[in-house]
Amino acid sequence: MALHAGRREPAYTVPAGTPTHPVPERPPAPAGRAARNRHRRAATAAAVLLCRGVLAGGDQGATLFAEGLRRLAELARGGTIPMYGVPLADVLLDAWQAARGAVATEPPLPRLSVRDARTAAELLEYAVRPLAVRLPAVDLAHAVSAGRPLLVALAAQWQAGTPFLLTEHGTYLRTDSGPFMLRFYRALARLGYAEAALVATASRFHQRWQLRNGADPAKIVVVPGGVEPLRYAPLETEPPSPTVVWVGNIAPHKDLHTLIRAFRRIREAVPHAGLRLVGPATDAGYAQTCRRLVDRLRLGGTVEFAGPAPTSRHAYATGQVAALSSVAEGTPDTLIEAMLCARPTVSTDVGAVAEAVGDTGLVVPPADPVAFATACVELLADPVRRRELGGAGRARALRHFTVDPMRRAYDHLYRDAVAS
Repeated sequence: MALHAGRREPAYTVPAGTPTHPVPERPPAPAGRAARNRHRRAATAAAVLLCRGVLAGGDQGATLFAEGLRRLAELARGGTIPMYGVPLADVLLDAWQAARGAVATEPPLPRLSVRDARTAAELLEYAVRPLAVRLPAVDLAHAVSAGRPLLVALAAQWQAGTPFLLTEHGTYLRTDSGPFMLRFYRALARLGYAEAALVATASRFHQRWQLRNGADPAKIVVVPGGVEPLRYAPLETEPPSPTVVWVGNIAPHKDLHTLIRAFRRIREAVPHAGLRLVGPATDAGYAQTCRRLVDRLRLGGTVEFAGPAPTSRHAYATGQVAALSSVAEGTPDTLIEAMLCARPTVSTDVGAVAEAVGDTGLVVPPADPVAFATACVELLADPVRRRELGGAGRARALRHFTVDPMRRAYDHLYRDAVAS
């Protein structure tokens, strides 16, 4: 079960015969003035519990959060908007003030302005709308993240007794959405761990995060993400010029500033080197800062913002070394694709990167342009090492990160989850 917004297509081809269920962008309000008034009063009481639970933390906070969310799911049972009519900014401000006065609050809460409360209220009201989604009669729900898809699965379990499997490929925590929503999604993940029949994660790195946040060790199964190897045949040749290629969405957590600064050092050691940045600018403002940094470092003409490519394999064919400079990652899909293409990799030690690469690539500390440059120069200067690491990376990706083993693992998990 996945939710995708607007007119975007699903990331994967949906099997023939698989039904899709449109989700309204905004569920309807309750019909009739009296029904709306009753809904508003009940939803406000539920929102108070939820907000106080988010901010309280601990077992007491988890209990309040779960009860508030369960009440909202019941109110949305008929497909109506869960928090219709709730003065949510006021509820948030009251809960925040109460939590700031509590000695046990950890970590201490910063001050919340009225503007911040209104922003958080808008985000929260939108976030819980999936509680109004009604699943058809199914044996099992599979939530593909601990974010909004989890809300659909929780509502189905509470109302129809439908068990669910929760999969996480990374943490569903948006640090740019403010302190309240960060706490909300953390509380939601913990509730998901408690309610799910089983929890699957794509890496041991993320498994440790789940355990720290209260997941039952007996429920967690590590299932590495699978890539279709036929789509990423090994690249038998490489371009004649020394080129570093990066593939991904241009966004702050990808830390292209470090890569660009590293590239200036690479040019000092390898004067004819080039850098290709392949992918969409999902954060236009950040992309502009990258372009300005290129100009400031006088790298114009040697750094190419290439835009999206038909596939990552097309992109990796244009470079001798594949780079990943992120300061935050879950499972590094683009890096695994580079490994399948038999391109040697230089990457940063964040998330599940080192776990994915093993000893088949060079891994350096994040935000360290000197170390990153040194590793890239080492590979650009040694074609034999590039071939050896490229071949070893492909062999590792074929062993651990292909589709068929992942499908077999989920077949077993589905049966176990239903049986539980």
